[in-house]
Amino acid sequence: MRFFSALFSLAIATTSVVSQSANLGAPADMTQVAAGSDFTVMVDRPDTLTGSIEVAVVIALLSCASNPCPGPSAELGTVLYNGPFNPQFTTEPGTTNLPPHENFTLTVPSSFTKGNAQLGVAHVYLLGASVSPELETFNTTIVVT
Repeated sequence: MRFFSALFSLAIATTSVVSQSANLGAPADMTQVAAGSDFTVMVDRPDTLTGSIEVAVVIALLSCASNPCPGPSAELGTVLYNGPFNPQFTTEPGTTNLPPHENFTLTVPSSFTKGNAQLGVAHVYLLGASVSPELETFNTTIVVT
């Protein structure tokens, strides 16, 4: 019986942490973006019952044109944004079905290497009543033209 109780507690704890995860709502994987131009990054943060406090996000671009990218937990690359993250529900037409999110308008440096690039995000937040610090990373690939 203790085994099942411990297993249930672990499942609840795991679900709480996983449900906190943010993700990229835009751009879609393999979106083409011209060097020197602006593009929008939408970071989603699904609504949860577990309390959390947003700290920050870092959004960066790493060229993968000549080498495979190591993933954002190992290397972020050129930082395009580093600052507060305040995801909100929106009421604009066509957005009412979206989770809480924040849009960032960023610019690909004009000298950035053309080809595949990793758009990586590092998300820092405080979780639960004990406010334990959490860091997650996620990414997508864009094509710099």
